[in-house]
Amino acid sequence: MATAPHLAHLELSPLPAEGAEDFLAATTRGFHQDYDADAARAARGVLEPERCFGYAVDGRWMATCGSYTRVMTVPGGTVPTAAVTFVTVNPGYRRRGLLTQMMSHQLRGLAEHGEPVALLWASESAIYGRYGYGPATPLVQLEGATLDTAFRSDVDLGAGSVGEVDREECRRVVEGLHARLLPDRPGALDRPSAWWDAVFFDHPSRRHGGAAARYALHFDARGRPDGYLTFRLSSAGTADPGPGHTVRVAALDASDLRGYARLWRFALDLDLVRRFEGPAALDEPLRHLVADPASVRATSTDGTYVRVVDVARALEARRYALDVDLVLGVRDALLPQNAGSYRLQGGPDGASVQRVDTPADVELDVRELGTLYLGGTPAAELHRAGLLHERTPGAVAALSLGFSWSRKPFCRDYF
Repeated sequence: MATAPHLAHLELSPLPAEGAEDFLAATTRGFHQDYDADAARAARGVLEPERCFGYAVDGRWMATCGSYTRVMTVPGGTVPTAAVTFVTVNPGYRRRGLLTQMMSHQLRGLAEHGEPVALLWASESAIYGRYGYGPATPLVQLEGATLDTAFRSDVDLGAGSVGEVDREECRRVVEGLHARLLPDRPGALDRPSAWWDAVFFDHPSRRHGGAAARYALHFDARGRPDGYLTFRLSSAGTADPGPGHTVRVAALDASDLRGYARLWRFALDLDLVRRFEGPAALDEPLRHLVADPASVRATSTDGTYVRVVDVARALEARRYALDVDLVLGVRDALLPQNAGSYRLQGGPDGASVQRVDTPADVELDVRELGTLYLGGTPAAELHRAGLLHERTPGAVAALSLGFSWSRKPFCRDYF
C-alpha cells in the first residue's frame, strides 16, 4: 500500500545511474503528460544523472530537479551555465517546501562547483523570482496573414536562393553555421553532439498538431549554404487540402540580412499557406522588412530566466558597451555568500570585479541583476518600477548604457 503523503519520510536523494527511466517518467507526469519511452529518447541522450535529484517515496519520485552542463553566450563572451530542468512536485506533496529545498540545494551545489550562472524556462513565471531568477531574454511571438507581408521595395534579397533539404543535410550545415553565429547572440547556448540529436528529434508527440518538421537552406550567389529555416505546417482543422494552412517558423537564421530576408520570403510565400507564427527576439528584423508593419503582430512574452550564482565571475565573463565604474550592492537571500558590494570596472575590452566596503552606487536584488545581465532590459526600466535603488546620481543611466548590447538576447533552445 502506498504511504500517505502526510506520513511520508522525505529525504533528498540523488538520481542513481540506472534510474533514468523512472525519473523521466515522473517529470513527464509532473507536466501532466503521458510518458512515452520512444518520445523520451532525446531526453535520455542529454540526461546527466549526476546533476539530478529529488524526493522519492516508496520507490517513486514525488519531486524532481536537475540541470544540464551548457555554455551561454553573453555580451562579448561566454559563461559556464547550468541549464535547470526537470523541476516538478507531485500534487500530493505541494505546500511542503520541497521546491524551495531543491532550489536551495541546487544553487549551493552550483556555487560550490564554480558555475556562475543558472538558466531556466519557467512553466509558471510567478514561481522563480523568489529563488533569484530574473526574466533575462524577453521575446515576442510573431503572427500574421502571409498575404499581407509584402516586403518594402528597397529590401535586398541578394542573388542567392532557398531550397528545401532533408533533415540530415540540414543538420550537417546548421551545426557549423550555428557555431559561427553563436558569438553574436547573447542568451544563446552551445550545442554538444547529443544536443544536436535532441534539436533534430521530431517525434510526433512534439508536433502539437502540426505536420513533420521541414528544412530549407539559403545558398549565396556562389551556391554556398549560409542560412537555414526549420518549419512545420498545420491546417485549419479540416481535411480540406486547399488554402488555409499556417506555417510555424521554429528556427530561422543566416549569416547576412539578404539570406535572412530571402528565407522569410520562402516561408511566407509557401503555397496554400495563409498565416504564419513563431517565436523571435525583440530585435527581429521582419517587422522592418515588410511594407506594412501592422501585418506582423508581435506579442511580448518571457523567455529564459537568469540566476547569478557568482556575481564577480558572472560580471567578469561579459563585456560592456561603454566604460562603466560602479559599485553594485547585491542582496541574495538564498546564497548569503553571494551578497555584498562589488566594484565593477568594465568596458568593451573586458571587466574586473572586486568586493569592496564602500557604499553602493546602485542597490538591487540578485533577481534584478539576472534580469539585467544579458542586456535585454535596461536598468532605468527597473529603476522606474522601483526594483533597484540609485544611491549616486547618474548611476542608473551609466548602468543602463554599460549593460546594453548591439543585439538583444534570445535563446532558441528549450530544455
